[in-house]
Amino acid sequence: MKKILSLLSVISILTISNAAFAAVGYVDYSYISKNYPLAQKYTQTLKTKNAAIVTYAKQKDNQVKAAKTQAEKAKIRKEGIAQVQLKQKEVISLKQKYEAELEAKVSAAAEKVRVQKKLDIIVKKDARVAGGVNCTNEVLSILKNPLAAK
Repeated sequence: MKKILSLLSVISILTISNAAFAAVGYVDYSYISKNYPLAQKYTQTLKTKNAAIVTYAKQKDNQVKAAKTQAEKAKIRKEGIAQVQLKQKEVISLKQKYEAELEAKVSAAAEKVRVQKKLDIIVKKDARVAGGVNCTNEVLSILKNPLAAK
């Protein structure tokens, strides 16, 4: 009985010590978003669409100023607001689609790095307090050239 108890305590100590020394990596998402060409493309697309909304709104404002009657002004304003809201919803939807796609790509690349480096987990840089292995460049490398990762 004493042998079983001592064996169990040794196993629990080993389990606790392994958990205490878990290998953790992290990825800096802001660095990836600035240096990953697809993320840059998506960011530029969203900026262009937002700029188009601003331009459209300014055009509608000018049309409202040029309108002769209050009824005409109200009609133009109402149409403009409806179109701006519609365009904003489209941009929000597109942004969510882009974010989900990028998140999936980063997660898949991070998983490859986790396996290669024999880490237990990889988290976002913002989620860590201190320590960890910076895997950002390896993840970015896989994102830029997925065929190179093995």
